[in-house]
Amino acid sequence: MEKLSANRGNARAIVMGVLLKIDVGNPNAGWPEGTVTVIKKVERPDGKASHPYISGQAIRRYLRDTLDDILKTDKTFREKMSPLEKSEDPKAPVVTAGDPSEFIDDDLFGFMKAVKGKTKRRESPLRVSPAFGLFPYAGDRDLGTRSALELAEKAEAGGAIFETEVTNNVFRTTFLVELDRIGRWKKYETIKDSEGELKQDRRRQRARLLVQALKYLWGGGRRTRMLIDMTPQFIVYAKLVRKVPIFLHALSVRMEDGKYYLDVALLKQVLEDYEEDIQNLVVGVRSGFLANEVEIRNLKLMERAVEVLSVGHAIEKMADDIANTDLPS
Repeated sequence: MEKLSANRGNARAIVMGVLLKIDVGNPNAGWPEGTVTVIKKVERPDGKASHPYISGQAIRRYLRDTLDDILKTDKTFREKMSPLEKSEDPKAPVVTAGDPSEFIDDDLFGFMKAVKGKTKRRESPLRVSPAFGLFPYAGDRDLGTRSALELAEKAEAGGAIFETEVTNNVFRTTFLVELDRIGRWKKYETIKDSEGELKQDRRRQRARLLVQALKYLWGGGRRTRMLIDMTPQFIVYAKLVRKVPIFLHALSVRMEDGKYYLDVALLKQVLEDYEEDIQNLVVGVRSGFLANEVEIRNLKLMERAVEVLSVGHAIEKMADDIANTDLPS
């Protein structure tokens, strides 16, 4: 059977697989149980362990807030975030303007808004998987107290005791960006009620900003006492002619003698399976995070060595790659 070629048409998507490292934290809490703030968890199919996770909604919130901060502090970009409006719908008390032509967040993150008796809805071209904790939840808790010392004027009065479930873990998440939808919209995807498309340079700028925001990503729950680093410790980027989240299950990490090892054979297999669909590949790793970093640097795609950079330089190279990409119309 004839192979499909990556040279057939423009790139339609970029996919990024990311590993995050949390030392001690509750990055995304679930419903509290009494005085205990639980961490979001999902049970393994065998029922023998639960793994913590960070919801895709939370990660999108962190990314959106990071993008907002970038635009507020760097005035060289012409992009702006949508102002928030009060909605009459109690299920969605706050809405955005619903104009992807003017506001980058309405374009990248989508929206839903009632306009003149009908609902306008844009599905986000940014797809995000929940960040899955690769190691089981070990039952760890942080003990805290709301001190009553100032009011009671004596230490023995104590205070309100509370606990927070915490984890030490490596989280895996995947981002898929539909390049053919950024900066383009249908009638039902804008309050202006007409199809539209931005110019190539502005569409590329929006995609670049989204990728560059990963370099500064921060968020998580209880940051005042459990500040965590949400920036990638490992990232792999592929520009594809098809929309496939190829890294969703391709990043697996094991621990041996207190050190993390990436399953390079698994990643290599996925790259080989989709090499005909990959137009460009970039890998970034934080020095000292993975014990088999040398093995990662020996990766090849189509018999060519894969350049492995620091995370920061890798993200900038991804942004440069997007800047030189003709986005499909």
